[in-house]
Amino acid sequence: MQNQTATLLFITSETTEAERLIGILREDGFAAKSVAIPHAERLEEVIAQRACDMILGCGYDRNVDLDGLFAAYRKLEGDIPLLVIGEADSHAGDLIKARRAGARDLLRRNDNEHLKFAVLREFTDLLKRRAASALNERLRLCEQRDRELIAVTSAGVAFVQDGLHLDANPAYLNLFGYADLDELQATPFLDLFIPEQQKQIREVLRGGDASALGEPLEITVTCRRTDDRQFQARLLAAPSEADNEPCLRLILSAIDGAAKAPSDTPQARSSRVETELARLLAEIDNHLDSERMVKRPFAIFYIRVNQSTQLLHDLGLIQGLKKLNDFETVLTSIVADRGFLARVNDDGFGLIVDSLGEFESKALAEHIKSTARLPGPAARERAGADCEIGYYLVRDRAAAAEDILNAAHRLCIGHEFAGQAKTSGLESGTSLAARAKQGAEDNDASMTRKIESALQHDRLKLVYQPIISLMGDNQENYSVLIRLLDEEENLYEAKDFIGPAIRAGLIERIDQWAIRAAIQIIGEQRRAGHNISLFINLSEDTFRNPNTILWICDCLREFDVRGNWLTFQFQEELVVGNLASIGKLIETLRKIKCRVAVNRFGAVERPELLLQGLTLDYVLLQTNFAHELADDPAKQQQLIALATLAREFNVKSIVTGVEDARALTVLWTAGVDYVQGNFLQRPSPTLEMQA
Repeated sequence: MQNQTATLLFITSETTEAERLIGILREDGFAAKSVAIPHAERLEEVIAQRACDMILGCGYDRNVDLDGLFAAYRKLEGDIPLLVIGEADSHAGDLIKARRAGARDLLRRNDNEHLKFAVLREFTDLLKRRAASALNERLRLCEQRDRELIAVTSAGVAFVQDGLHLDANPAYLNLFGYADLDELQATPFLDLFIPEQQKQIREVLRGGDASALGEPLEITVTCRRTDDRQFQARLLAAPSEADNEPCLRLILSAIDGAAKAPSDTPQARSSRVETELARLLAEIDNHLDSERMVKRPFAIFYIRVNQSTQLLHDLGLIQGLKKLNDFETVLTSIVADRGFLARVNDDGFGLIVDSLGEFESKALAEHIKSTARLPGPAARERAGADCEIGYYLVRDRAAAAEDILNAAHRLCIGHEFAGQAKTSGLESGTSLAARAKQGAEDNDASMTRKIESALQHDRLKLVYQPIISLMGDNQENYSVLIRLLDEEENLYEAKDFIGPAIRAGLIERIDQWAIRAAIQIIGEQRRAGHNISLFINLSEDTFRNPNTILWICDCLREFDVRGNWLTFQFQEELVVGNLASIGKLIETLRKIKCRVAVNRFGAVERPELLLQGLTLDYVLLQTNFAHELADDPAKQQQLIALATLAREFNVKSIVTGVEDARALTVLWTAGVDYVQGNFLQRPSPTLEMQA
């Protein structure tokens, strides 16, 4: 708790009184800052804006209405303790009212020791309650994750109480041939086993009721399906809970493959594919640490059978699927123990192999293409390969598992659309970083030293370029840009050092510095009465780091800034390759009220897909849209189409790189919401819009 700073909300008409009380608390080293309001009418609104930890009502202040405070406090949601400070002669009467209102304590005025003790006690208890709440939330998420894994696992999982099923996953239903859970719940658990084993199963059930199973129990059983066929299985039983009631968790795995009968049904195939996909994504996550740094570099391959749709058409569904199953057998024998193979679609497979470089990955892909053939007497005579392969090498900080698999998949299916028949790969943990490495310049080492020195000695600077509304918006929006000042007082623009920063792994530190500095500026400007909002760009490494959101929250809390005064930007090129990572981050940013934008918008072939998949506030169009706009009718039509598309999704459009007054007329006619560019105002170290 020593590192925690409490924010105390004082209800008093005298701000000096709040400062006096804070001073008393700080005498013993209690870290606190104060917010003071004269009455409780706006209590709920103030707490929502300032994230206060505790309320102290100064009942001895003649201008403070205690009854009004108690009424407002009762309406509050959330866990915020209330302490009331009153005059000694009215203590008894105020005590009853305070208790009824839910106050944690009633203090006598000028009893400084009681004040210190009560505030410290309540803040300590509050932190413990918050920690307990966080643990409960983590437990809830773990239980939810367990349920998701149980739903897709290939083993049958069920929860049983008093001889009846409470719940079961699809694999369990498939093992016994039940169509749905309701049908299973109407069947006694013992009826799923042959009569000779029911006594043994009954003993297992009794162990679950009395918690007699100290350790999981594993037995071999003979089960009966609904069609009276029997199969051997391993039954693992362990105590569990369902709805806070004791029960047994059972895991059933067929031994002799008797459950093969339903395995050819669409439901069983779908369940298996979902299971394999979940296993593949989990294997990717196993290669990453909590900050999504790659613990074990690996290559991921996506292998797709060529013309599978035509195959199913020519051979029919059943024979076609059998052919694809035979291909899986061939592929498994080729891969052997080289890596982790999973079938993620009827005609698609994911393969993870550790510690491969570009050369080894390409060689393995070519080997698989030349040897993995659809079975048949003419397999060797067929022209061309029977599969296509895309591979993707993962290093440094990685995207979400879904994005990594998507990258390999895109590289694979790209051949089909490009009319090519070659293996394709990309070596990268971050796509832009990989391309930057290919074009690295000789002066990287020198610039890296300048960056490290600037970070160490605080020689990074923020400059601001206004984003001006064409629709009469009174919000003062600015785009945040970074400059670097070296030891010789040379000033570098972002384009001079961002590339070396990415290659040297320093871009996250630069982003963190920029986020904190921008939030500090917002706090200062807002307190000075300026209605400003800042746009901040996040690099790929930064938004892939799950701790980025914690850094943002800490900075907001430190400088008492609201999230909706900030807009975080992502490059469209990066969004396409990181949809899962960015989607999760956007959801979290929304929870703290921050706004979200995509810049360099309009490069992808179908931009509406981004607007459908992500909840955005702004799109910043590519700068080349504004270049010579007034003389280019085709470009004008394209810009109008993008601005109209943004409006359809309730997203504001911003055109950057505006270079002349003639372009402004076109932009206004097109319905663009905001403009930015050097023609309007060059980036400036001060937050002032020129007339």
